[in-house]
Amino acid sequence: EVVQLDRAATMVLVILNAAVFFAEQLMRTAALAQFQQRYQLSLGSFQNGAWWQLFSYQFLHGGWWHLAFNLLFLHSLGPVIECTFGRIRFLLLFLGSGVLGGLVHLAGALLSPDHFSHPVVGASAGLCGLLAALGAIYAEVRLPLLLFFIFPMRVKAKWVLAGFALLTVVGTLVPVGRVAHLSHLGGLLGGLLAVNLLKSERLELLTAAEANRNPSTGASQ
Repeated sequence: EVVQLDRAATMVLVILNAAVFFAEQLMRTAALAQFQQRYQLSLGSFQNGAWWQLFSYQFLHGGWWHLAFNLLFLHSLGPVIECTFGRIRFLLLFLGSGVLGGLVHLAGALLSPDHFSHPVVGASAGLCGLLAALGAIYAEVRLPLLLFFIFPMRVKAKWVLAGFALLTVVGTLVPVGRVAHLSHLGGLLGGLLAVNLLKSERLELLTAAEANRNPSTGASQ
């Protein structure tokens, strides 16, 4: 039996992220700078009472590539996790992971301003929460990946999660550029917390190749 994946909440998040980005493209330079200052996550603004930035920063992006990568990731992972947790709990997982990721980044900015004081935008922390939930619940499911963006391969979800977590820790310890590794780390922790705190129902997920080898077992698309 093929599992029909619910995408309603995922598509709401995709549309909101895209709509905010396109709205920014229509703003004049001064208005855009003011908008970003108000809604991106920064330690100074948060200390001055801008608590909403823990949510709003998740819907801002730094450019076309940043947006495209995050939306592709969200569209790929979202439906599986949405069906596993249900729409409301899926949104709680995504936004909660984003909030925790933001808090971890702010803690880093407070403790080490030279490395982590830059403002943060993007849905990456929430996406890390989805990846953590996928790796924890569907640990043995093989995910299709492109090694070096060229060579196709299949890797178990638990190893994808472990590899990404390792890269995140290394990026946190040896910061390069303005990648918000701390928010990614917080997002991963948020996803693992959600797996333990929120009710979920594991789907029977198989890749197409596994379904062909086991024709009597249902597969998902």
